[in-house]
Amino acid sequence: MKKTNLILMFLLVLGLQFAFSQVPDPTNLTAEFKQENHPGMMGYGYVELKWQLSQTPSTFYFFKIFRQGPGDSTFKQISSYWRGLKFNDYNIRPNSTYSYYVVTYTSSGSSNPSNIATLTTPPVPDYVRFTTYPPKLASIGVAYTYDADAVSNQPNAVLTYSLIEGPADATLDTVSGLLNWTPSAAGYFKFKLKAESNLGGKAYQEWTVKVTGPTGTITGTVVDESTNQPLEHVAVYFISTNSTRHEHTYTNSNGEFSKSLVEGNYKIKFYKRGYYPEFYDNKTSIDSADIVSVVANSTVTISAALATVPPPAQYTISGSVLDSNGLPIKSVVTAFFVRDTTFPIIHPHHFPRNMSAVTDSNGNYQLRVLGGFEYVVFAKPFNRNYYPEFYDNKRTFHEADKILVNGDVSGINFVLEQKPVYNNGISGVVKDFVTGSSVEAIVSAFKLTNGRFKPFKSIKTDSLGNYLIENLQPGNYIVFAKPRLPYLPGYYKADTVALRWREADTVIVSESGVVTGININLITRPDTGFARINGKVKTILGEPVSGALIFAYDLNGNVNSYTISESDGSYSLENLSAGEFTLIVESTEYENTADNGTVNVDYGTNSTASKDLYLSPASTTGVGNQSTTPTSYSLMQNYPNPFNPTTTIRFTIPEKVQVKLEVYNLIGQKVATLINGELNAGQYNVDFNGAGLSSGIYLYRIQAGNFTSVKKMLLLK
Repeated sequence: MKKTNLILMFLLVLGLQFAFSQVPDPTNLTAEFKQENHPGMMGYGYVELKWQLSQTPSTFYFFKIFRQGPGDSTFKQISSYWRGLKFNDYNIRPNSTYSYYVVTYTSSGSSNPSNIATLTTPPVPDYVRFTTYPPKLASIGVAYTYDADAVSNQPNAVLTYSLIEGPADATLDTVSGLLNWTPSAAGYFKFKLKAESNLGGKAYQEWTVKVTGPTGTITGTVVDESTNQPLEHVAVYFISTNSTRHEHTYTNSNGEFSKSLVEGNYKIKFYKRGYYPEFYDNKTSIDSADIVSVVANSTVTISAALATVPPPAQYTISGSVLDSNGLPIKSVVTAFFVRDTTFPIIHPHHFPRNMSAVTDSNGNYQLRVLGGFEYVVFAKPFNRNYYPEFYDNKRTFHEADKILVNGDVSGINFVLEQKPVYNNGISGVVKDFVTGSSVEAIVSAFKLTNGRFKPFKSIKTDSLGNYLIENLQPGNYIVFAKPRLPYLPGYYKADTVALRWREADTVIVSESGVVTGININLITRPDTGFARINGKVKTILGEPVSGALIFAYDLNGNVNSYTISESDGSYSLENLSAGEFTLIVESTEYENTADNGTVNVDYGTNSTASKDLYLSPASTTGVGNQSTTPTSYSLMQNYPNPFNPTTTIRFTIPEKVQVKLEVYNLIGQKVATLINGELNAGQYNVDFNGAGLSSGIYLYRIQAGNFTSVKKMLLLK
């Protein structure tokens, strides 16, 4: 009997050793501090961990990361369920020593720990900020002055000032920061100052000055087209054909308005909720609007009659919510508008109140909705053993099929999938980053699956912005919030704002326990305009991409508008201000690809532009060397783009030649020389670090023999 027990014990130990041997050991662990260029400790930096595996694993595997920091007597686990060979630790302090090791584990066991990597974080860098605010109004012929003042967090720092952008006749004292300028023309003028410390810190201040000059007046009245009665509180927009800005006023109780404007040509828009918006004179778009000329010391009188928007027809969306066996599942079914608009025209009292409904005993539901709109329909079961679902068989709002309602729609049926029950979740608040006030939104969790973050589950916040996404498969997630305008969408990133998924913090969800405090900070878009950019989002193979986020960045790196592509890949960026925009399209399941370029829109002759955007279905994060000599010169788009603070520029040359690769800002100043020498034929990858530069568009230019090419890239901090 004892012999049998010994044999069994030997086999058990041998089995455990075999299982253990199948889990590869992590090796060559390194820890490196990475600087982030944001104000204060919020963007001090992070520790980047990288490691390798001693062999290619044969099974599904995860990593646990352990850390010993200041005040810790032992190593503590800071992450589990981690995939990939890189991890960023953001929870660090300056002038502190940290040690790390990593363990691989699977269902069959754990590996030996990696080597220990130790580093000491640097002190807080020199940080400069402006403490004064410039005046934004000026008059022709009257001296405009601004005494700029900035401070550093280092007491021994010496600051100097420079004028990066502004009128040619503006002057700046580099020591005191005193700006002097006497405007000679009316309009809007942009300024950009830089305060730089001798210890390395930099700060930028940008603003626009409105210069008034000889003015004339536009007056008029607005009435109801059918009753001829005056309309009160009509918004009247005066859109200059040679400016990026617009003025506005409102009609009084008699339907009258009056506005003093600088000499020039204007297009005029009238808007009141419950009426069709109209451009002067009785035009439906800014492109066809009549031009009204304003002359100094004169008055132009115009009028408008607005047509009421009739109450839209109401229709029903109906269907059922069942399980896979055809049994009813009690659920709340809700219809969401697909697209918000800055200028709604339907009066609120025309909206039906029952755009949500609870299914009956047979699992059937019926929703009352407005005709002429697209909707996304969502079924949330009372029984937590089933996944909630968007139509048709989609987990998140991003992917959901849109339903155009021009009549009663039936057959919008749901067959809910049963799920394992985990007593876990992610909870938090969606809020305004500036004011801290709550924001209603649809919140989606994206789960890391096979190296990509894929849509997993969505939920709607309550009226106070609170959300709880329950019963999640254990793993790594990023969390996304889609609010209504004027807010921009955003991802969870602790104590700051993240507009793009690559900037998001990862949330680790275990089998039990709710991860709390995952608060998503959102910001509002800037002033809206009247221009539009539309097109389609496609893969490089020509296939439509739905659910992609499209952002329009202005020259200062601010998002002016955003939208989400439809099921056929189409998109429309609306209510843009006039100017030049860089369009960025992204989806967690695709990679950004070649240069999508810039688009110009104005209020004169080009208020609507078209541009198709492209994504790559395969990863393009790594660039290998070509096995053959290139046959032509080429300069490719940098990746990533936008970037913060580093990006890679790729180019090819077919022969040995003198190469110069340089980076410039938009006013033609050279900010970096990346290459200046003779290179052999081949493909080259060159890293560019924009640390110390302000957000905005930069140009990179290559000159190789007789070949010259220039491309744009966007630094976004």
